Order: sequence, then structure tokens, then C-alpha cells
Amino acid sequence: MNTSGYIRGYMAKNMNAVEFMNVVFNALRREFEEEELTLEITNDDFQITMGDYQTVLDKAFVEEHQSPYGIDRYILKEFEKQGFHLDINRSQYVQYCFGIHHGATVSDL
Repeated sequence: MNTSGYIRGYMAKNMNAVEFMNVVFNALRREFEEEELTLEITNDDFQITMGDYQTVLDKAFVEEHQSPYGIDRYILKEFEKQGFHLDINRSQYVQYCFGIHHGATVSDL
């Protein structure tokens, strides 16, 4: 079993939306350290900006879709819709976000 996925699953089940979004944001920040990333938290939503790309998630959405890498994947897909070019094989983290495990390919998705 993948330890990172197990730990992320535990966090997703046991953290509130704000705590979990901080985990997601820190993972994105480490992965895309060459980009300027910001996270703005209000009472009702989270705004994540990376360079020219931005998405807003409300807390209810995060609580409903909180899963090991589901929120990360959602954010990255939103950035892609805005023109961000993401190499699915960039790193193990990105592969986890998109459910690519050892031996799987993008066509398996």
C-alpha cells in the first residue's frame, strides 16, 4: 500500500476543510515552487492563485469532495482549463493526483 496515499486519506477523513486545504496548498506550493502561489481563505471559500491561473472553491465543496488527492486534481484541472500546461509525468505527486500508479499510463485513466 502507498504510504502517502494512506496518510492523505487519513487527513482527508479527519481534518476540517481549512486544515485540509492548507495541506493541499502546501503540497502544490512544494510541487510548483517556481510559480507564485497564494491561498486566500475567507469565511465561505478558498481562492488559490498560481501565476495567471485562479480557482475558487467554497468550503462546502471542499468538505463534500475531500479525498486523498481529489481537491488537488480539481485545482490542477481548473488551471488546465485556463491554459496551464501540466505534464502528467512531472512527478509522483502529480501522478497520484490523477490516479496514475506504478505501471499505469495516461490512457488507463
